[in-house]
Amino acid sequence: MKNIKIKKTSMKSFSKKTDYHSFLLEKTNDFQKIVYKTINSVYKYKTMDIIGASDINICLQNIENVQNNIINIQTILNSNNKINYNDLFERVQRINNDFSSIFKSYGTESINDVINVCYGKEYLSKLKDNHKLLYNIIETFIHPIKYKVLIWKDSHKISKNTNKKLMKNRIVEDYMIVDQAKTLDCFDLARTQQNFLTKVYGIKICFQNPEEKKTLIVSGIVDDIGLQFINDKYIDDKILMIKNNKPDEKMYKNKSFDRFIESLTLKELLVYNNKDLYHRFSGYINQTKLIKQKTISQVIKEFVNSELYIQRNTIIQLLIKKDEPEFQYMAYLLYDLLSSENNNTIDTYEQTLLFDSFPWIIKKYFRIAMETTIKYTKNLSNFDTNRIPIEQQICLMKANDVVKEKAMNKLKEVKAKSEDSGSKAKNYLDGLLKIPFNIYKREPLLFFMKKTNEELIKLLNELKNIDTDLKIPIQEKYSSIELKKHLTYLNEEYIDEIKDKNIQLLKVLYTNGKRENLVINICFINTIVKKYNLKKSKLCHSGKKTDYMKFNIVNFIEKNKNDEAIMNELISKFQKKYNIPSINKYKQNFQEMYNLWSRIDIELINVKKTLDNSVHGHENAKRQIERIIGQWINGEQTGYCFGFEGPPGVGKTSLAKHGLAKCLLDENGVSRPFSFIALGGSSNGSTLCGHNYTYVGSTWGRIVDILMDTKCMNPIIFIDELDKVSNTEHGKEIIGILTHLVDPTQNEQFQDKYFSGIDLNLSNALFIFSYNNPSLIDKILLDRIHRVKFKSLSIEDKIVITKKHILPELYNKVGLSNILNLSDEIIKFIIDNYTQEAGVRKLKEILFEIISEINLKILKNNTDFINIPVTITEEDIKNVYLKERHIVRYKEIDSNSHIGVINGLWANALGMGGIILIECVPMPSNNILDLKLTGMQGDVMKESMNVAKTLAWKLTDKKQQAKLIKQFKTTKQNGLHIHCPEGATPKDGPSAGTAITVCIYSYLNNKKINNLFAITGEIDLQGNVTAIGGLDLKILGGIRAGVKNFIFPVENEKDFNKFIEEYKEKPILEGISFYPVEKIQEVFELIFI
Repeated sequence: MKNIKIKKTSMKSFSKKTDYHSFLLEKTNDFQKIVYKTINSVYKYKTMDIIGASDINICLQNIENVQNNIINIQTILNSNNKINYNDLFERVQRINNDFSSIFKSYGTESINDVINVCYGKEYLSKLKDNHKLLYNIIETFIHPIKYKVLIWKDSHKISKNTNKKLMKNRIVEDYMIVDQAKTLDCFDLARTQQNFLTKVYGIKICFQNPEEKKTLIVSGIVDDIGLQFINDKYIDDKILMIKNNKPDEKMYKNKSFDRFIESLTLKELLVYNNKDLYHRFSGYINQTKLIKQKTISQVIKEFVNSELYIQRNTIIQLLIKKDEPEFQYMAYLLYDLLSSENNNTIDTYEQTLLFDSFPWIIKKYFRIAMETTIKYTKNLSNFDTNRIPIEQQICLMKANDVVKEKAMNKLKEVKAKSEDSGSKAKNYLDGLLKIPFNIYKREPLLFFMKKTNEELIKLLNELKNIDTDLKIPIQEKYSSIELKKHLTYLNEEYIDEIKDKNIQLLKVLYTNGKRENLVINICFINTIVKKYNLKKSKLCHSGKKTDYMKFNIVNFIEKNKNDEAIMNELISKFQKKYNIPSINKYKQNFQEMYNLWSRIDIELINVKKTLDNSVHGHENAKRQIERIIGQWINGEQTGYCFGFEGPPGVGKTSLAKHGLAKCLLDENGVSRPFSFIALGGSSNGSTLCGHNYTYVGSTWGRIVDILMDTKCMNPIIFIDELDKVSNTEHGKEIIGILTHLVDPTQNEQFQDKYFSGIDLNLSNALFIFSYNNPSLIDKILLDRIHRVKFKSLSIEDKIVITKKHILPELYNKVGLSNILNLSDEIIKFIIDNYTQEAGVRKLKEILFEIISEINLKILKNNTDFINIPVTITEEDIKNVYLKERHIVRYKEIDSNSHIGVINGLWANALGMGGIILIECVPMPSNNILDLKLTGMQGDVMKESMNVAKTLAWKLTDKKQQAKLIKQFKTTKQNGLHIHCPEGATPKDGPSAGTAITVCIYSYLNNKKINNLFAITGEIDLQGNVTAIGGLDLKILGGIRAGVKNFIFPVENEKDFNKFIEEYKEKPILEGISFYPVEKIQEVFELIFI
């Protein structure tokens, strides 16, 4: 490097020419030694793949040139000819520059040589005394492979701000080292290098030179020597500090932490401070917890796909966990995976490289793990000592030993039989190994409460040591209310309490003692005054009385009590001796904990957003999901069973798959596994729980299949069409299986028939049933289901869903985004005239048909689509796109009022409703009031007809009854024909009882019924109008049919209020009247003209 010069005394300082001569001889001899060491080092670096073959050739050529120059100088110095010393000094400088270039690219053996070439020998003597111990280690055990010199910018200042500490567990750029690092600060090369050995042993060291305003950054290789073999005070002191200052958390007190300390390398000790190493150990523990949550196949797959350095870290992390024999076994298994398939007896290059890179203590642990593994395998397999991959998988199953023994028995059966005859046992064994025993998905969202509890308990234990008057009791667990209360107190009140206590304590400590102590304290305060340029606050002590000095000290503390920097300076004098709490530290801790607690609220807001984005509306269903997630956050993370009950096409499946599942995201943003079982028409229980193993062609059931596919024991299992299970003995078998499956007292021991005797714990799985009609479901099963009702969608809901979800999806599918314009009026027109459903399934089908047709016309160069966006009109819908579809005709009220004709109301399980005309006319019959019922009436409706007839006759006065009997005898029209059109549509249910009574009474008493009224309600013989179901659907259907007045039971007033609350702001209710009634007489007063 041109800017590097020999650090030597000026030529004028030499008294004689012999001094020149001696200096140059000494210098060339030093250069000769550097040549030898550099050649040795570059050959060593070549064996480590740090330097390539072509690089070493170039390096040796450069060294050869340097060697020739050294020999030339020495020849001149040893000759008797007149010597031009100025020329020789320039030659030496050029050699120095040549070495600088060589070291920069290829390194050398000693770090001293690099510093001498770049900074000179004087630089080392200026290092601070407390750095010399550290430098001796660096000089002895670190060998440079390259370096760089960075010149400071004009604005450069050495920062003394301790808040700007470099995060050594992240990538540290060179400019950051120049600005913030101190001399002899060490950094890890693992994050910036590709070579395995450089990642393992590579280190970067900073040498700041304020005089020349530049920074030397040396990259080197640390010798692979265990700390137990190094007898050095600096290392012993640092290890002692790590052990003595470890946190109070439980994980730092077990044997795993001791193993971690023993396994530390010299590089790690130089690079990381105590806090970094504690954080590093915590990271190791968290990684092993993640490994424990994965199946063995997942662990193997991730290990094989990782680079060698990550594989090394994984094995070290496993071996450090002394209290987990399973991890010891897994470490050996993963190492064994690197062996060659052709020769398992010889270690591969990767295995050798990996094993050699382990610290000495880890090598010892690895040998112990091998012995433990072999012993464990022998115990499980009893007498079979051959270790094969399947055996290893059996040993690593997270099931109990009973399951493992069954697996081992099957393995023996496989070995004992031929390939053909043993295939059934092999299938059994393969299936058993795929079951993820005790593997559960645990999303971060569900651990916020637990983590907050742990952090608070840790903090309170620390506070108890310094504040015995702490008001918060220490418990094993705090509820959510207690957490909020305590965190609010700590964050808002306790900080001020600590501050006040510190101020009072400082006043006592600084004013305590005799005059000599007061003078010392005042001098200390004056250093603070000088540091912060507080000239007016300087305290005097010369010739002053003690009371005066005490007063001034107290006054100074009181005056500056709100200045955090000054208060910290005052506290620092007595902090260690009297264990005075640091306000800044605890303020930060309290705020961090409060922020962690606040994240629960933020995450729950995100949960609500996710649910809202999955489906529109259905607030009650979403609330139920939020409740179960809230339970998992605050309480036990047990399973649950929801029943999504409602008409088809309203979003039941979407809410589960795109809502609930996506609320539960892991660290990688992957949602909780979601599986689907369609029960429609199922008639065999083996679909769910498999066939017995002894049957030919038998296999496991769908439940086990889901566990294998999702690789966890707590997936979301969505079981669709529960009400469509066949009504046969086999169908009842399915219901029995489902009852056992969702019962929390039984599903811990669910067994598949194929894997008979093996318990599968499904108590943490979330089951969601979907069905339309709850009346078709077995009552025992229904009793175990938390029913969540989904309402049918209103016109407004359907428009929002169409605009927000359906159209964007269809536009993307067809490729017409931002091309079409379907207005709200057109969407409403399609809904009103071409669909008759509670959901949007048929609407989506029709819209896809329209958009696909438009796309086809555009592709055929139709000139109608020139302007963008393309606007669709009602005429286009009727005459072009849906011309082959029939417009839906809804039943409407009669235009006139009649005797014996009334508007009843109906609703069904599919979320539809409307009016049903009930007509009553006389007919010939031998029996008085004999009934003829038509219109596909069911048994329950026929019962209502008979009750209504009796009640209507009872309510008719005696005079009218006599008149009617006389009329019947004359006309022979004794009977009543009651018809409920349409004749082809089945009808049933009790809710038309009141309407039928009014209809018959109208005929018997010759009274017209107002055609603008509709009525619903069950009836009894006392004339009481009683509750019915589906009131909201009936009202909406009635409004669509033209009804202006609705009569309904008082008992349904709660349902009515809910309906009004939902629709009160919508124009659909304009001009509509409602009448709650309790007695049939109230109906008569309203409905007759």
